[in-house]
Amino acid sequence: MRVLLTGGSGFVGGHIAHSLAASGHELRLLLRPTSNTSFVGDLPFERCVGDLQRPDSLRSACHGVDAVVHAAAVLRAADAKEFMRANQEGTRHLAEAAVNSGVKRMVYISSLAAQGPSRDGVAESTEVKPHPVSAYGRSKLEGERMLEEFRDCVDVVSLRPPLVYGPGDTGLLAFFWMARRGFAVRLGNGSNMVDAIYGPDLADAVTALMKTERLSQDCYYVSDPEGPYSWNDLLSGLAEVADRRLFIPSLSPGVFHGLARCSEWWAQLSRTEPMLDRTRVLEMRQPAWLCDSSALSRDTGWQSRTRLENGLAETMRWYREQGWV
Repeated sequence: MRVLLTGGSGFVGGHIAHSLAASGHELRLLLRPTSNTSFVGDLPFERCVGDLQRPDSLRSACHGVDAVVHAAAVLRAADAKEFMRANQEGTRHLAEAAVNSGVKRMVYISSLAAQGPSRDGVAESTEVKPHPVSAYGRSKLEGERMLEEFRDCVDVVSLRPPLVYGPGDTGLLAFFWMARRGFAVRLGNGSNMVDAIYGPDLADAVTALMKTERLSQDCYYVSDPEGPYSWNDLLSGLAEVADRRLFIPSLSPGVFHGLARCSEWWAQLSRTEPMLDRTRVLEMRQPAWLCDSSALSRDTGWQSRTRLENGLAETMRWYREQGWV
């Protein structure tokens, strides 16, 4: 199958590219002229230069492909409008191009943030009314809803991962960097619960969705079934892979918001994405981010292969090899 992949030069998209290629799919990557493709440099792929905000470039990108995997997204932004422009409008432009090109299936990498945190300590099904708490979550939900308008023309399925970690990730990089130096910080007492998924396992879930002809749902969750984990569990895992006893001070939400503002300010000056922003802090404050991937396993046969301790160890090894920590 010939597949167009957006976001293929990024963390999640890069792992998806490797999984699709390993399964024998022909890859076409939608890239900007400045995209760094080192993460997928060992793969055979067709390079297509374009932008989700340029519909004309998307028509040529979608021409001749059987399926589209949409992994490109803005994860951190200065305001809600930027999130919506990228994650809602860009998704609409891509869907229109896919429909006009006769694409058969479209897989949208959404987020648990589109559903919102658990309100009673139990994972919510996709039938529960979404209640996102952040601008990022609302933009991903609107991306899902945008795709619903095209369901009569293309087979669309959304995948909602929780916290994603693994080689190439920058979202948790700061915590690995701190752990290597013998300390870390936590928000409050660290009892907040999160489900998680290792990047390559998430990628294999996408490949499973691509090859499964009949799906019973339009939206699935994907997670490590051994979760959820508390932030204290994650910090203990970091201490183990860093082989250090960590000093872990507890910081108040106000301090975290202050750090986020500083990070956003520096990102504006350096024209980079902030390592921490107020959206991320808002999500970190929620007591439970939970999801259940049993429906995905039932319909596709996919299973998570990586235990948390092994995934953290492999991620730390990769960071050290790359000189990131």
